[in-house]
Amino acid sequence: MSTNVKEYVDNLWWLFVLQGLATLVFGVIALFFPGLTLASLVLVFAVYAVVVGVIELVHGFRDIGKTGFWWFSLLVGAVLVVVGVYLVRNPTTALDLFLVIVGALILARGVADLAVGAFFSSNANNRWLWVISGALGVVAGIVLWRYPVASGLAFVWVLGLYALLAGSIGLAYAFKARELVNEVGGRFLKK
Repeated sequence: MSTNVKEYVDNLWWLFVLQGLATLVFGVIALFFPGLTLASLVLVFAVYAVVVGVIELVHGFRDIGKTGFWWFSLLVGAVLVVVGVYLVRNPTTALDLFLVIVGALILARGVADLAVGAFFSSNANNRWLWVISGALGVVAGIVLWRYPVASGLAFVWVLGLYALLAGSIGLAYAFKARELVNEVGGRFLKK
């Protein structure tokens, strides 16, 4: 491992931490304040989508030329920002449309996480984190997509639980990646 790779990960790992923390905060709000009005929930989710979208865009732009998958981060980030801005500008969006959009985003993110875990992760421990996060996203997305109106309160709980688990896994991944890079980088730099 070169010094450049170690510096690169040292400079970026906090973005994963920030994304995990944003997801956890969203999960806590969704779980412990289920009585929020639709407009408030839409606004909270819109802000969350914009924050995570901007973080994904930063990942994508920072990865141009460094990885082959920088374009995927840019695509996910752009979609999240567009959805977040749309929801802020249209707070009267119908509940079923909002739930379908959220379900589709969670489903897409779950499929992406499963793909990373199955095909692109070289570390067995990290692979399982990606697979678990992806499986949770797929299940949560399908439930929200299949029962958009009838889910009501269950939607808030499913979304909150998903966000808490996905945020925790994201934080674990961030710290594990930093620990691994420091451990491997330290051994390489001593040689």
